[in-house]
Amino acid sequence: MHGLIWGNSGLRDGATNRALDREQWLRSGASGEPLLRFYACTPTASLGTYEDEAHAVRPDYCCSRDIPIIRRLSGGSALYIDSGQICWTLTVPTADIMAFGPWLECLGIAICGALSAQGVAASFREPNDIELEGRKLGSFFLAAEAGVLLAQGTLFQSLDVETMLKVLRVPKEKLTPEGFRTAAACFAVLPPLELGCTMEGLRESLANNLGAALGLPCCKFVFWPEAVHCPGDDTPEPNKAKLYRGPLYSAFVKTSGGVLMGHLRFDEYGCVASLRLHGNVQMRPRNLFNELEGWLLGVSEDALADRLDAFFSTRPYELFHFGSGDILILLHRLFERLHQATALTLSEEGVNTIMVHDPEGRRDTFAILAIAEAVLVPYCAKPVWCKWRHRDGCSECGLCTVSDTYRLAHERGLQVVTICNFEHLNETLQRFREEGVGAYLGMCCNNFFLKREYAFRAAGMPAVLLDITGSNCYDLGQEQLAYVGKFQAEASLNECIVEKVMQFVPHRLGAPDTSSSRNTRRKRQKPGLPSTTLYPDK
Repeated sequence: MHGLIWGNSGLRDGATNRALDREQWLRSGASGEPLLRFYACTPTASLGTYEDEAHAVRPDYCCSRDIPIIRRLSGGSALYIDSGQICWTLTVPTADIMAFGPWLECLGIAICGALSAQGVAASFREPNDIELEGRKLGSFFLAAEAGVLLAQGTLFQSLDVETMLKVLRVPKEKLTPEGFRTAAACFAVLPPLELGCTMEGLRESLANNLGAALGLPCCKFVFWPEAVHCPGDDTPEPNKAKLYRGPLYSAFVKTSGGVLMGHLRFDEYGCVASLRLHGNVQMRPRNLFNELEGWLLGVSEDALADRLDAFFSTRPYELFHFGSGDILILLHRLFERLHQATALTLSEEGVNTIMVHDPEGRRDTFAILAIAEAVLVPYCAKPVWCKWRHRDGCSECGLCTVSDTYRLAHERGLQVVTICNFEHLNETLQRFREEGVGAYLGMCCNNFFLKREYAFRAAGMPAVLLDITGSNCYDLGQEQLAYVGKFQAEASLNECIVEKVMQFVPHRLGAPDTSSSRNTRRKRQKPGLPSTTLYPDK
């Protein structure tokens, strides 16, 4: 194999760097030359290959700040890149592209070794992060195609945390000065280099270490050509066959390798009319989702498993830290939308707000509701004027959707808990587990569930979760306030959906008589100065 050829293409805009990446990948494939290119980039939102723009970044903010959104060649999560970061792209022709995990570890250890040689005691954190004293110093992602491995990454020389958090949707942190400080504590930047070390020396050290890790005989520096050839963009696109204009159903599944999302339209026979799959995942080949979308057109739910098995048995592939079983769960969740819409008489907008959490991956919505024994509601859905807002409990005054939810739950003999903060959620789920609660019905925004899914998973109980509407903390960028129970804006529960879902929760023994005055719905009035009788005693 040729020795590693490396160079620095300097500061370019995001689109130009994307074109250079593509040109570099093609050149390595055609010439057999392993190439490493360092570069800097003007402010850019960089999507992973398989991500959906609307779920990964805030397009309106990017547009208002003239920050372009580009789709890079590698998978993984969206990044915010600017001139304060050392960016690099490595392309290596190889006849034997091993699994992504060993590649990531090999490259990560090599990068940390190069940094250590320059006096920076960095460490590799699986699967793809570089850390300094436990804080994120950079990350990198992979792609592979036609016998060429591609790796792309960044190291932080400086970091504009405020802009990064406003550009990216995930992860989200509180968009206030305190929130920026909290987020900044999770990141590290390169410290001043030791005496005698330079940035050019650091790049050379990185090239030498990466070359040695790849078993390349030597490294050769070149001046990267100024001319930019822009080949056609081969980014996988979803199938465009959307002639059938039925309802569009959506669902997601959280996996160890990222979040898988899907959008499905049914034909008149209840089969797949059009399908789109995406997520912040890493896999190969790069057009796998595109091929799978076409493969599943016209498939019924009963034929999903066999059709999926046939697809993956006919081609080489790698799904990094997720599997075909996760895709099958997602597809069943999408088909389940049709059952939900029929049973609950809801539109696609309504059923798309229903989230199913099942650690075993075998129960549907109605099987979970049939064994539900408790209801969790978020404090942020209580009115800001109510003194029960930051307390567990409710007077059931009838003046808000939480009050009606308490009434509906008590009619069925269910215990109800107002979750006051994230710690309270953990404590409540732990108590449910110790008490042997079979399942529960909860309300939270999907952003919270995705970010804190580990807490729900650790409890080991299935749940049906209903998305909340109105001013939730993620829309307003005040998540950290919400986690500690100090969020001040008011979200709301969808009363219609709550009522329809609750009809499928059986009455438990000891349920109160629904004819009692306590459980009779009161006419809701929007209070001016609410009566103090609505408030609990302090």
